[in-house]
Amino acid sequence: MPRSFRGLWPAMFTPLTESGEPNLAETERLVDLFVRQRLDGIYLLGSTGQGPLLSVAQRQAVAECTIKAAAGRIPVMLHVGAVSTEDSITLAKHGAKIGADALSSVGPIYYRVPPDAVFEHYRRIGSAADLPFFVYHLSLVNTLSLGGRDYVDRLLALPNVAGMKFTDRDLFQLGLLCTHGGDRFQVFSGADEVLCHAAVCGTVGAIGTFYNVWGPACQAARAAFVGEMNSAGSVEAGYKFMTAFQVALDEVLSSGGTWPFLRSAMQIKYNIDIGPCRAPLGASDKPWKPADVERVLEMVDAAAPGA
Repeated sequence: MPRSFRGLWPAMFTPLTESGEPNLAETERLVDLFVRQRLDGIYLLGSTGQGPLLSVAQRQAVAECTIKAAAGRIPVMLHVGAVSTEDSITLAKHGAKIGADALSSVGPIYYRVPPDAVFEHYRRIGSAADLPFFVYHLSLVNTLSLGGRDYVDRLLALPNVAGMKFTDRDLFQLGLLCTHGGDRFQVFSGADEVLCHAAVCGTVGAIGTFYNVWGPACQAARAAFVGEMNSAGSVEAGYKFMTAFQVALDEVLSSGGTWPFLRSAMQIKYNIDIGPCRAPLGASDKPWKPADVERVLEMVDAAAPGA
C-alpha cells in the first residue's frame, strides 16, 4: 500500500495578478498559512486552483513555487488533468521531478470518449511517474456510469493508483467505492457540502474549495464527528457545524458571486489576495458587501467545535 494520505486538504487557490499571471508571492503566503494551521495537505491546481485555465508553463511555475514553499512541511497532491493526455503526462513527470507527494487527474474533458479511453487516459498518466495517483472523479465532467465494484476494480488495475477524490453528492456511490476499495483505495470526499456525511461512507479525508477559508473549523468538525479528537465521534458536533456550513455555502453558491465572496473572505480573514479568476469563470459575478462577507464568515466560525 502506498503512503497513507488523510484528513482535511484545501483545494488551494492559485493567486493571480490583475493581469492574470500567477502571483507567486501570495502563493507562498497561502502555503505558509496552511502549514501554520496544521492542515493535512494541499491539493494543487485543480478546479478551484484554475489549473485547466493556465498554460503548462504557468502550472509548472505554480507547482515549483508551492512545493518549494511547502518544503516537506505539508504534503502536496498535484492535479495534472488537462484536455490533452500528453500535457497531463508532461505535468506528471515535472511534478515527480520537483518533489510532489502524489498526483491526481480528472478524466478526459471537453471531448466525450468511451470508457476504455477514459481508463487509458488514467493508465498513461499513472505510468508517467512513480508516485501515488488519485483519480479525480468530478461529477461535472464524469462520463463513466459504473457500479462501485466495477469502478474500483478497473481503477485498481491501473499503475500507481492509490485512491480517488470523489466530487459528487452521490453518497450511495461514494459508500460503494469506499467499501469495495477497502484498505487498497483511499477515497477523499470532494463536495464540501457533505463534509461530515461523506465520513460516514468511509472516506479517509476531504478536499475542497471552502477549506481555504474555513480550514481549521472544517478540520475540527470532521475530526470531532469521526472521533479523531475524542474517544468517540459526536453526531451532535457534526450536525451543529454542518447546519451552519451548508446554509453558508448555499448563500454563497446561489449568490451569483462565488469568487468575489472567496476573494473578499481571504482578504478579510487572512490578508491574502487570491486575485481575480480567469474568464469564462467569474465573467458575470456580482460583488459582495464586506459586511455580508463578515456575517457569513462568523456564521461558520461560531459553529465550529470549541468555538
